[in-house]
Amino acid sequence: MVGKLVLEFRATDDDAWYSVKVHLKGETLSVQFQGIMEIVKFRPSDFDSRDAVERFVRRFRPVSPQLQDTECGKIGRGSVVCAACHAFPSNDMRYFDAVVEAVQRKDHSFVNGEEECQCTFVLSWIHGPKMGHLTSTGISCVCTLKDDGQVDPKVASFLQIVKSKFPVSSRKNSGKEVPARLELGKGGWSQLLTEHKHLSFQDIQNKWNLIYGNSEKKGAGKLSNRESSHQDQDIDLGGEKSNSYFILIGNLERSLSPSSIQAFIERHTGVSPQVYILLSPVWIHFARAVLLVDTKKKHENICNFLVNPDHFIVSTSGRPWVLIESVTRLGMNSQSSLGKLLRKYQENCDGAHLDDKVMLVRLGTEEYAQAKLLGELFMDFVKHEQLLLRRLVAEETAIQAAFPSLHHI
Repeated sequence: MVGKLVLEFRATDDDAWYSVKVHLKGETLSVQFQGIMEIVKFRPSDFDSRDAVERFVRRFRPVSPQLQDTECGKIGRGSVVCAACHAFPSNDMRYFDAVVEAVQRKDHSFVNGEEECQCTFVLSWIHGPKMGHLTSTGISCVCTLKDDGQVDPKVASFLQIVKSKFPVSSRKNSGKEVPARLELGKGGWSQLLTEHKHLSFQDIQNKWNLIYGNSEKKGAGKLSNRESSHQDQDIDLGGEKSNSYFILIGNLERSLSPSSIQAFIERHTGVSPQVYILLSPVWIHFARAVLLVDTKKKHENICNFLVNPDHFIVSTSGRPWVLIESVTRLGMNSQSSLGKLLRKYQENCDGAHLDDKVMLVRLGTEEYAQAKLLGELFMDFVKHEQLLLRRLVAEETAIQAAFPSLHHI
């Protein structure tokens, strides 16, 4: 994008990125588009939830500098860039995010002592009229992302103003507050969802710590490593149905926030899932999370990204994300959706800093080799958990059988 402007903004009407300046007066945030001299004003009344304004804030980012001829080596397969899309009249150049699928390297030329890149970049578009399609372009149409995780102070202030209009809500049952984080029992998510209508929130809160594994119960999904395929499961909960799709990932840094996970996945897939962090005991040094989307296509996009053999998603310490369980076409009662069962972790946005603790490591690098070994080690741990769980259940059953008088109906 041209010019040294403060921000880029992804417009809500066409999803294109525009160079903008922002102004905050009272409770009104004005977004001034450069070039077309249009000003759009946003007020708290434009948002119906805290999630809505958080999604709005993620539409802002630092200006993406144009990729220079001498820098083309920094861009490779899997890089996310902002590029000009040639789907509009020649005088209407709009920019959208895309993933670099390939780079056709060519020797650079020199004109009047200036180096000129002759390489061709094959792009898969994340947003815009060519979303999901492949096109090729030269370096002059490619910009690099410069997202440092910081939110512009004016935008951050507007975020706080709007969020103050929506106090942190808590759903209650029998006078007891829904826990912000949740422990699941031995039957996994499917069992808990099925039983939920019969459980108090205290019962849920006292559930065993979440242990994932190959459950024999219908709809419990499957353990999955990077070679595993996803499994379609249907669960009948009765009542009016609406499809929900969820993915469980593990081996996350405990300090990672839902917004960081959400923003990272959205940046690379164009899909913005709901994210829920699950409770872990203090002696467990990793976290687990649930990603929830409302269409099968979104679910497949995220799963394909998570298990892509060309990369691993890792924290800055090298800890790789691991797909633990994938359940598709989860038929759920519209009156008791997963969103009602879980309350999203409410982050402290003081300072409005969004974590930048996640990155991709590519096949062929030492970082990839390390992530592969660590991911396999984690899956061994999860499978060992499953074996211990089965032993626990068997021994519990044996002990209860020794006291039949205590279990008569």
